[in-house]
Amino acid sequence: MAKSMMKGKGMSHYFWGETTSIAVYILNRCPTKRLQGYTPEEAWSENKPSVSHFRIFGSLYFKNVPEQIRKKLDDKVEPMILIGYHPTSAY
Repeated sequence: MAKSMMKGKGMSHYFWGETTSIAVYILNRCPTKRLQGYTPEEAWSENKPSVSHFRIFGSLYFKNVPEQIRKKLDDKVEPMILIGYHPTSAY
């Protein structure tokens, strides 16, 4: 799964670890036949996981550059690529 995710977005093998991590993160929040429709996360913690924070892997996003850091003619945003999630459901 991780290899196809990287190939689909044309990403370097340098991001193999992050891609594998996000693949496992997604799979742990998907229902399985083995658990009779429950997710592995739900079976472990007994709480149904939220997937509302999911975004498309490898998508282009823009991060705000604080006013204190940038100079007069600098850009207000910096382009970034989504390669994973923080444990607190942040990007």
